Amino acid sequence: MKGKDIPLSARIVAVADVFDALTSKRPYKEAWPRQEAIDWIKARTDIDFDPEIVSAFLSVVEG
Repeated sequence: MKGKDIPLSARIVAVADVFDALTSKRPYKEAWPRQEAIDWIKARTDIDFDPEIVSAFLSVVEG
């Protein structure tokens, strides 16, 4: 599936999950700084993430 064929809930969780994974310390990696994670998600918009979902995400995390 791709684009709007992917359920809305999955598109939302994809952005939230990646942000959490990037900004959390894991046994195998250090946490990324918040802004670096945001910038990476922005750069992957239209490639990995739905632009509408990223826009909503940014309105929350960037105020």
